[in-house]
Amino acid sequence: MILSSGTTRVPGSTEGSSSARTIRARPSDSTSRHGRLPRLPAPTNRLVGRVTCYRRALLAAAAALLLCGCANGDPSGEVSGKVLSAPSCPVERVGEECPPRPVSGAEVVALDGDAVRGSTLTDSSGTFHLTLPEGRYVIRATNAGGYASTATEQVVISDAPVSVTLIVDSGIR
Repeated sequence: MILSSGTTRVPGSTEGSSSARTIRARPSDSTSRHGRLPRLPAPTNRLVGRVTCYRRALLAAAAALLLCGCANGDPSGEVSGKVLSAPSCPVERVGEECPPRPVSGAEVVALDGDAVRGSTLTDSSGTFHLTLPEGRYVIRATNAGGYASTATEQVVISDAPVSVTLIVDSGIR
């Protein structure tokens, strides 16, 4: 007779008698003796080898597609130029030259609409170089330093190199 989960009363004994014994039921085959589910067998080396092989093949295919995409002859061109700052003299006098000065460390970005397609910083002489896919871009330079002014120019990139000069405001008045 089953009294509660996991306990059984031995037949022929009465509840109040001293000869009554309670026997615990054994765990079923679906659980271990501590009540846990059995462990799954470890994967064989053969299965692990296949998974590793598939991963390597997938990575190799992805790398090949990436390289093919880069080397498929997508037309690109170069835009280069200078970023200058003007005015560079606090007072300009007649007969005295006060040419714009190169801006070192100015940020130059190529915009396609609102998306940035390339960016770089100018070197110590204010020059920059960007390689971009063919298309129409707005080249924007932002002055480095305390007075952050910008200058922009629209360009069309093709197989011929494009050169621009961007003059940002120095803030001198």
